[in-house]
Amino acid sequence: MGRKEEILDKVRQIAAPLAAQEGLELIDAEIGGGGGRQILRLLIDKAGGVSLDDCTAVSRAVSTALDVEDPIDGAYDLEVSSPGLDRPLKTPEHFQKFLGSKVRVKTFAPLPESENRRTFLGILQGYENGIIAIDVDGKIFRVPHALVSKANVEPVFE
Repeated sequence: MGRKEEILDKVRQIAAPLAAQEGLELIDAEIGGGGGRQILRLLIDKAGGVSLDDCTAVSRAVSTALDVEDPIDGAYDLEVSSPGLDRPLKTPEHFQKFLGSKVRVKTFAPLPESENRRTFLGILQGYENGIIAIDVDGKIFRVPHALVSKANVEPVFE
């Protein structure tokens, strides 16, 4: 695990219970940015959607806790928002929740057992024992969760 992942794990450990106290789920934490200024982005969600007041409450609570714990070197900006229409899928629970939805799953490298694909765009059919089942144009691909670099719900506009 690299330094960035260690920092994000620490941030998740701090932020998840604080979000839960507000009746929210921490979906993900990301850090990035350029120009010498880092951005720490927290994605939160709850049934019925996230309000500006929810984002503000989590931002205040997490900001205070991060000031005390200080897991991030240097200056950073904290952003708290909803996951949006293309919400990331990180945990087994996220995959279970979105069964039947259109998803995009990318792997770290091509998978020889899956026609050397790296990207799978299709309907999420299942998640069991760490394996994601995706129906891509009528063909089921099984992708190990451990090999996934990024997965998200694909917005469908009708």
